[in-house]
Amino acid sequence: MFDFKEIEAFVWIVRLGSFRLAAQHLHLTQPSISDRIARLEEFVGGPLLDRAQRPIQPTPKGRQFYRHAQHMLETRQEAMTMLEANNPFQGVLRLGVVETIAHSWLPAFIAELANRFPDMTLQLEVDGTPGLANRLLNRQIDMAFTLGPVDAQDILSRPLCHYATGLIATPQLGFSAQTFTLEALERTGTPLITFASDSRPYRELQSLLHQQRLERIKLHCSGSVWTIVRLALDGIGVGAIPPRIVEQEIARGELITLPCDLPRLDFAASWPQHIDKALADGVIDLAIELGQRDQREHA
Repeated sequence: MFDFKEIEAFVWIVRLGSFRLAAQHLHLTQPSISDRIARLEEFVGGPLLDRAQRPIQPTPKGRQFYRHAQHMLETRQEAMTMLEANNPFQGVLRLGVVETIAHSWLPAFIAELANRFPDMTLQLEVDGTPGLANRLLNRQIDMAFTLGPVDAQDILSRPLCHYATGLIATPQLGFSAQTFTLEALERTGTPLITFASDSRPYRELQSLLHQQRLERIKLHCSGSVWTIVRLALDGIGVGAIPPRIVEQEIARGELITLPCDLPRLDFAASWPQHIDKALADGVIDLAIELGQRDQREHA
């Protein structure tokens, strides 16, 4: 007979594609996790994992069993959640967020999260969407607030909020919101500065310049929003970011916004489906509430 330890070992090997990574995740040695799989395969009467493939893949029988194994673990988690209803979550939530959210409504979110889940510890990572997506898929974080959803098997997503993208510049560059066009950047040799080259905003801005035959405009990029802001403040170029991030600088007259028809940025929450449903719903519902409130207040 097998128990939940064997099932858990099997599910995590399939999710992570590696005995070593599954052992690390479950805080076991590789021999221990191998023994659990051996007992499970002996019970079912055949191999459940194709060890010759990299990453390791389930066999046809393993794929069938995986669906049932996930269901058993989820049912067990639901039962534990029901029994612990007075204390919905204890432990660490590893949350990854992009900078636009970090510099807008994240502080309010963290404060309210502490009220709703007082026994939870937050481990926060701020990075670009590609980096956070990779961490989520490798189970290095539990949840990610990114630009667009993380589209992958076993990953669930919900929309959070959206912000307009705009151009920001120091008044010292001499541009006027009433007369500005992108051609002015080409004439003056002023570069644009936006998010990292592997980001959607960078690709969309690059496509816009190509469509308008303005490829001569230099397109600088940075993985740090505040580096973009600093360069814009110093007159190095015109930043292409959500003006929401720099409202204080705009209010002080240090930056101005310039007209440009750029796509809005849609943000989403993504998390693996094995995360406790009650916890995920509680965290995501709060994020949507605060994110959309901030969106309305700063539209």
